[in-house]
Amino acid sequence: MLGEYAWGAGALAYLYRQLGIASRAEAKGVSGCLTLLQCWIYDHFPTLRPTRLEPRELEQGQAGAFRWRGTAPRSSKRRDAQMLAYYRQAIDRLTPQSVTWTPYGRSPHLTVRRTLYQGLLRFAEIAEYYDPTRCLRQLGYVQGVPYPPERPLVVRRPASTLGYSLSYHSVYDSYWNNLGAHSVHLDVFSTQIRRRPWEFAENYMTWYIRHSHPHILSDSRPVDDISDADTVSTIIF
Repeated sequence: MLGEYAWGAGALAYLYRQLGIASRAEAKGVSGCLTLLQCWIYDHFPTLRPTRLEPRELEQGQAGAFRWRGTAPRSSKRRDAQMLAYYRQAIDRLTPQSVTWTPYGRSPHLTVRRTLYQGLLRFAEIAEYYDPTRCLRQLGYVQGVPYPPERPLVVRRPASTLGYSLSYHSVYDSYWNNLGAHSVHLDVFSTQIRRRPWEFAENYMTWYIRHSHPHILSDSRPVDDISDADTVSTIIF
C-alpha cells in the first residue's frame, strides 16, 4: 500500500502509463484521468485553452476541474484533423512568455510536502517513476539538469500496445512511506527564480536537446540547426 494520498498517486501512475501506451504506433486512443491532464494543460498553457473557456472561482469542496467552464465543439473527422494540425503548430510556436510556469504559486511544496517526493507511483501492477527535478520551474526554481531516472528491471515498449510493460525492483515500494529520505532537497539546486520564471541553468538546454524532441512537426528545423541563441523562443519547455 502506498499509504497517505494513495488514491491520487495511483491515478497519476495510471495516467502516466496510459500516456506511454498512447505514444505507440498502434495506439488509437488514450484512457485514464484525462480531466486531470486537461486541467494541467489549461493551467500551464493559456494559449491552448478553447476560446470559449473561462476560469472561475471554486466553491467550498469543489474539485479543481470546476475552475473551467465552456462548451466543447462538435466532433467530426475533418474537424478533428484540423484541430490536431492546429495544436501541433501551436505547441511548436510556444514561447516562454506564453507559459504559466508557476500556476500553483511559487512554493507549492510548502503546502503539499509530497510534491517533492522522488520515487515510484503505483496503481496495482503499474509502477511509474516520479521525479520533481524534471519540473523545477513549477516549484519556483531555476531548471537544471535533472537526476538520471531509476532504470526498470524489465522494459517492453513494442509498437503493439498489448506488449507494453515496465517493472521495477520491489525495494522502491518502501520509498512512499519514507518521505524524509526520498524527497528532493531544493537547496542542492540553484536559488529561487528572481527575474524570469522560465530561467534555466547554463547546461540545461544542451541536455534537453540531446534527450528530447524540440519540435512536433516533421517539417521543422532539425535539432542540429538550433543554436543556444534561439532556444528560448523555439524550444518546447
